[in-house]
Amino acid sequence: MHAAPSPSAHRGVSPLLTRALRLCFSLTLLVIASPVPALGQSSNPDSIVVIERGEPGVNGWDVLEFPFQVLTAPLYLVWLGGEWAAAAASDTRVPQKIAFYNRQLNRLGIYPAFASLGAGSGTGAAVRLGPPSSEGKLWGHLAAGATVKLYWQLTARVGYGVEAAEPGRGMALGFQASGSLQHRDRDEYWGIGPDSDEDDRSNYALDRTIVTGELMLGMVRYVALRAHIDWSEAESGAGNNPRLPSVDSIFPAAEILRFGDSDRYLSFGASAEWRNGYSQAFVPGGSWVRLAARWNDGRGAGLADFSELMASAGLHLRFDHDRRCLSFVGALQTTRQQGDGEIPFYRLPALGGTSTLPAYPTARFRDRDTALAKIEYLYRIWLAPTNESALIASFFVVGGQVAHDISDELSLSRIRENYGVALSAYAGPTTGARLELAGGDEGLRVNFVFLVGS
Repeated sequence: MHAAPSPSAHRGVSPLLTRALRLCFSLTLLVIASPVPALGQSSNPDSIVVIERGEPGVNGWDVLEFPFQVLTAPLYLVWLGGEWAAAAASDTRVPQKIAFYNRQLNRLGIYPAFASLGAGSGTGAAVRLGPPSSEGKLWGHLAAGATVKLYWQLTARVGYGVEAAEPGRGMALGFQASGSLQHRDRDEYWGIGPDSDEDDRSNYALDRTIVTGELMLGMVRYVALRAHIDWSEAESGAGNNPRLPSVDSIFPAAEILRFGDSDRYLSFGASAEWRNGYSQAFVPGGSWVRLAARWNDGRGAGLADFSELMASAGLHLRFDHDRRCLSFVGALQTTRQQGDGEIPFYRLPALGGTSTLPAYPTARFRDRDTALAKIEYLYRIWLAPTNESALIASFFVVGGQVAHDISDELSLSRIRENYGVALSAYAGPTTGARLELAGGDEGLRVNFVFLVGS
């Protein structure tokens, strides 16, 4: 039970909140009532200071986008503040020194960065040693990173040609071999199945060693093919989060598949991806289909062999000069066990987190099969004159379900639904951040994630 805040606490916060709301409301009215665009800006239809006036009864988009349009005035002030801070910083020697030393490190083949180490790991510092991969050349990397959760990872990778084959990048061939050590000691677990209890929140630790070989072939315009073989060894145990109990203190042993054991697998897999159309001006576009299969051969007593089949597809419909987009995405994954034994719980498909069900924590629901569907409407609020940065707002609806056998148990009444809004800010074609407010049957959740990739 959460203690109710005292009346005195409300008296201390309300005046400040009231002033902030009045300020935002006043600024919004100022922009709406102004006969010309604010601050002398030209009437650019993509300008953040322009609020499109329309008849809501005539144009349904005006009704849908009205909350975004109201936000443009305070967002413009925030943007001006950011530009002023950036200009002030550029006049100092600190950013110049940072950029200078970074270039010097890059020339030596040292690339520092901020990064995450997988879903739910948090953000941390990472460094990569070795030049970037190059078409038709040998390359090698040594990378290490640690996050705010004290997760860490060490990876060595060597290869030839492209490091990641993608459709639309032209004919490309690549091969790589890698070895990785991973440590995660605060991952969370709620049990198996769609009816797991949100109050049974526990944590566990996981240490993994993975050795992988991968062959990639990118075809002109449309298709990319990949094949891989990997050997992995993992061991789970009690977690180190002092705020949460360990898995084994809440769940009976029968409800924790392969907890506390050392598991070894030899896996073979392949995937094919078809893609037509690409993002323009930070709004996704085109369509894509991805199919993948993997066979996992257990190398230990009590381990089950199992296969995995994965299929996903997406359709992004851009319109209004790429300012608006309707996005549809669907995905299915099924796991089929062969013979006796158990599939470790951390190798089961899972839903939850910003990439699947944003109103729930990462890997909130686990089972052998998953189904997911997402519809999102994106609206580009602002685009920089140089087309190098943008603000994009969106509404989204997501539904997903886990099941022991999705072909028998898929039901609309058992689908976990999420609704939400998001604001994405891009500082370049491949860098940005996304703030989400998502709601589901377990309440509201706020997510902040870094965006990498176009």
